[in-house]
Amino acid sequence: MKVLFLAPHLSTGGMPAFLLKRIEALLGYTDVEIFVIEWKCYSIDYTVQRNKIEELLGENFVSFFGEEKSQKTIIDFCYKKQIDIIHIEEIPEGFDTHNPFNFELQKELYDKKHPWKVIETCHNMYFKPDIEKKIDPDGYAFVTPYHLNNTFKSKKGKKSLVTFPIDPTIQYPSTQKELLEENGWLTKGEFHIINIGLWTPGKNQEYAIKLAKMLYEKYGWTYIFHFLGNQAPNFKNYWEPLMKDLPPNVFILGERSDINKYFKMADMMLFTSTWECNPIVLKEAISNNIKIMAHNLDHYDDEYLPFIVPLSSNLKKDKINLINTIHSPIKYKIKDYSNSVKLFADQHINLYKSVING
Repeated sequence: MKVLFLAPHLSTGGMPAFLLKRIEALLGYTDVEIFVIEWKCYSIDYTVQRNKIEELLGENFVSFFGEEKSQKTIIDFCYKKQIDIIHIEEIPEGFDTHNPFNFELQKELYDKKHPWKVIETCHNMYFKPDIEKKIDPDGYAFVTPYHLNNTFKSKKGKKSLVTFPIDPTIQYPSTQKELLEENGWLTKGEFHIINIGLWTPGKNQEYAIKLAKMLYEKYGWTYIFHFLGNQAPNFKNYWEPLMKDLPPNVFILGERSDINKYFKMADMMLFTSTWECNPIVLKEAISNNIKIMAHNLDHYDDEYLPFIVPLSSNLKKDKINLINTIHSPIKYKIKDYSNSVKLFADQHINLYKSVING
């Protein structure tokens, strides 16, 4: 089987991270040949996942850099490579307004005269398929139960729930103490808290900084906060003012390619995001078996409730809960997830075969 993943872009974020995991799982547990086309390269910076995908696939990775002429060569590419499945990592009608998917090309790509089948995945919560969807694909691979049971419930085509796997193998091999010593943090504070994500209003780092400031004013260097994630220029109006009034116990570490080191180093993850689809970072925190505080958003359908201590959006309450969480036993224990990535790969193959076989 030959599968082409078509991604709107591969700048760092949840969708590229999900695609990278798909590729790693399929390469590790199946004999599928994988190709990736990046619809538009937004930037040569902030490309941790893009770089890994290119490293894994070599010549099977192509970036169009937004060139319209090149985009129209997709049909020829699919015939030349004898593609069986085109898996699009976003709803084409929902591509960014500054990076649209040409509707005429979509009609041609989805035409039943071609030998391939088309799968779509939605990575957002704002798309309204009953209003905005123009062409139905052959199937959907949903990343959250909410899309399967609510948003896309009335849409045609094969449907499968393929959520990001819990994968304990991503744990960094060094101990927490070794990493703290290696990074020089051993004498800086007693407890280490990480916050991960692109700096945007939805990720809500401002709230985490306020909590850090409250804790520093009362406890000094006892609680140290490490912020990992890029500060993209298009969100400068949000993050730049926050940088002017940081408490001493906050460290801004930028985008990292060694994030699992920080999971191992941390005593807890504080995930303050209020706008998510189904966040990969929560699965990664669970995979690393650390304590988690996060919002239990309605559309999670309580999926993460066994693993997290819910945030309340009340600073005083959350400060107390944060201290109690760090000083209490972990809320969950990882069961046997040794085959979860294989299951993740199998879910893809099962969906692809069911679509090909009708």
